[in-house]
Amino acid sequence: METKDDLIVEGYKFATLADAETARQDAKRVKNLEDNLNYKKPQSVLAIYHKALDTKIFQTPIGFAYLVRIQDHLKRCGIAEENIRPVPLNMTFTNKTEANRSIRRSIAARKPEYIGRFAASVCINIILIIMVAAMFAISLNSDHPNIINYRRAVINEYSEWEQELTERESAVRNAEREYSITP
Repeated sequence: METKDDLIVEGYKFATLADAETARQDAKRVKNLEDNLNYKKPQSVLAIYHKALDTKIFQTPIGFAYLVRIQDHLKRCGIAEENIRPVPLNMTFTNKTEANRSIRRSIAARKPEYIGRFAASVCINIILIIMVAAMFAISLNSDHPNIINYRRAVINEYSEWEQELTERESAVRNAEREYSITP
């Protein structure tokens, strides 16, 4: 089980044991470089500094702090600041990034455009809903059978036939009575 002391390395308290172990490795690398680096030759220090940046040998604040100390040493030795590359930090420290801010700014700048498009979209959708409702109303009230009113149309047609047949039957029976024809 990890203890509070297992997470602390050279004054930094890390969130996980794995991060603390990586920091311990960085501390060993810093000690190794301190023991073997000849600070009297600024060009060799600059070359080792750039090599450390290229290989990304340091991954924790301990290593980054050491790289900043080397930067300061190189500046004191007279190396031009434009020849000393900055330490790249390939991580974020807050949830707010420049990309998020620029996205928010661009959305805020185009907000009226979106409002106009949204309003137009709502109007078009309302018109389409009204048109669909009108088509259903026309289909329901149409005399021609369709998928919506076919049952009613068929029933109406058969009831008309039945009424017509009943009328013909009664006309035939009246004619039979009139002419005294017995069936």
